[in-house]
Amino acid sequence: MTTKPALSDIDLGNVIVLRVENLCKKFCPTLKHSMYYGAIDTVRSMLGVAYATDQLRKNEFWALDDICFELRKGEALGIIGANGSGKSTLLRLITGIFPPDKGRIAFKGRIGALIAVGAGFHPYMTGRENIYLNGTILGMTRREIDAKLDAIIDFADIGDFLEAPISTYSSGMRVRLGFAIAVHCEPDILLVDEVLSVGDLAFRNKSMRKMKEYREKANALVFISHNLDQIRVLCDRVIIMDHGRILFDGASSEGIITYENMGKDKRVATINSAFEKERLFRQRKADGSRVEFMDLGLLDQNNERVFEVGIIEELRIFLDFMINEECEEIYFTLAVLNEAKNTECLWSKSNDSDRYCFKKIKPGRYRVVLTYKEHHLGPGVYFINYHILNGTTGESYDHGLTNIAFSVKSAEHFERGFLLSRDSWELQERQ
Repeated sequence: MTTKPALSDIDLGNVIVLRVENLCKKFCPTLKHSMYYGAIDTVRSMLGVAYATDQLRKNEFWALDDICFELRKGEALGIIGANGSGKSTLLRLITGIFPPDKGRIAFKGRIGALIAVGAGFHPYMTGRENIYLNGTILGMTRREIDAKLDAIIDFADIGDFLEAPISTYSSGMRVRLGFAIAVHCEPDILLVDEVLSVGDLAFRNKSMRKMKEYREKANALVFISHNLDQIRVLCDRVIIMDHGRILFDGASSEGIITYENMGKDKRVATINSAFEKERLFRQRKADGSRVEFMDLGLLDQNNERVFEVGIIEELRIFLDFMINEECEEIYFTLAVLNEAKNTECLWSKSNDSDRYCFKKIKPGRYRVVLTYKEHHLGPGVYFINYHILNGTTGESYDHGLTNIAFSVKSAEHFERGFLLSRDSWELQERQ
């Protein structure tokens, strides 16, 4: 098994405080096979028998697969990704909780970690006693703990529960105490794994301020969170993980936009896959009607079908339909709805003010294309509602809310909101 090398084996230089090289970790999802493989590996290790750790056995999978990155002094690194992408496993390998199956980790200085609520706490010891226990685990001496005890107690702000057993604490109180200890041990590298999400608002705000102060002391931070606003404010660099691999490593602003767009792509793909089976959310009219719906979606500038559009790009919606009998006149309405399908964000009617009248339509297959030069849709997932009507009698030929989805991509400076407006802000001082 590959072990973590001594610092003398790897020269990190004066700037780099953490280096991860070709890191791999495998797990087995079933308890039966996991215990079986664990017993075999333990016996082999006791007997000094060499065995390959870089090969998957039956039912195993790579929780981390060839992870490489460096962390510099004073840098705040955010790690984001869906649940199960390998974020927490990576932090557990860095702290030494799990050994790597392949690759190596090197770091300088002391690591402080807040990875799981209550990790390192003894349930039957008091909060005060656990400050000493957890502080010692994090590498603090008793003299250091004594000197910082009042500051830790004041930051945790758990009142009379300080003298109560940890087993009586809520998850939020455990986070308060755990974070207070971790941040006051003043590690060279602080690892925080999403535990702040269970704390109350006042404590989360206080913790964010503390981590910002910590960064300004030229210490390094690795922060895992699903709260992208926290990542955006606190981190200057982001890593996106997916199925144990790094998909993106770069500036936080670009990384957050990339991650948001990935989420939209997955939702659109899932929705459109279901649409191919269902065809329509609302029941269409029976085949053989005068006008029949066939297909609908988005087109790019080359008239190729797409499922996404940029926030400042032209939006082109097509509707394919079949005319079975000659129509004197037809017109269309198309509406773009939000993901909840309860708000029409765009609505257009082809014969408004007699602008686009389609008359004397002979039998055959047709396509109508609606173009918005500026669509003003914010980032998100949207659906399209259609209606085909008779232009002289007003009767309805076909209509429905399709389960065809498309996404509007995020872009820097336009990450939020339903409507994109070119606004301006002015700060005025008043007497």
